[in-house]
Amino acid sequence: MDSLDHMLTDPLELGPCGDGHGTRIMEDCLLGGTRVSLPEDLLEDPEIFFDVVSLSTWQEVLSDSQREHLQQFLPHFPADSVEQQNELILALFSGENFRFGNPLHIAQKLFRGNDPVENCIV
Repeated sequence: MDSLDHMLTDPLELGPCGDGHGTRIMEDCLLGGTRVSLPEDLLEDPEIFFDVVSLSTWQEVLSDSQREHLQQFLPHFPADSVEQQNELILALFSGENFRFGNPLHIAQKLFRGNDPVENCIV
């Protein structure tokens, strides 16, 4: 996670990219009903995406209140809900298939689509 620490603490740089040409490319995405701008590299590079969207981020970066907020979007189970949700989170971040694939892998493939906003709706 050390390699990602700067992303969490440094302000977003909109200056030149690492190659020295142009500026960082941001893509507008609709997450629920909210439009946000995210770095194109995060959306299109699977290695970067899965470094950020990972179990270590879930466990080490997000606060308890952030995890609780996100858990409300998981299925609710009648008994042992917390334990079953924890198992679901582990399965999600470990790449297990859920009927038609892993939702994180499916989302990342959609993010890599050609139409920036249309393929970035979650």
